Amino acid sequence: MKGGKLPYSKIAGYDDKGRIWVNPKVPSRYRGINVRKRLLTHEKTEIKLRKLGLPYKHAHKLATKAEHKGLSRKQVAVYEGLLGAIARWHPRKRRGG
Repeated sequence: MKGGKLPYSKIAGYDDKGRIWVNPKVPSRYRGINVRKRLLTHEKTEIKLRKLGLPYKHAHKLATKAEHKGLSRKQVAVYEGLLGAIARWHPRKRRGG
């Protein structure tokens, strides 16, 4: 987050100081799923695992499992589909726009 700018072409993330941000296009709830809460769970888990020395790839995989905990397969598909749609929508990601 250099210069106070948030990288909103992404869904959520954190900076070097551990401050977590969520893209404002992400709804709080979607089809009964508390989306923002799950994103925060993912980021918090990832931060903790990285502090324990896990490489990003492994920390991200485990954080995604924590994020999906308690969801059915169908709910995971809906949830991930929503996040993918938001990421693809972003103006910096679109071509010819």
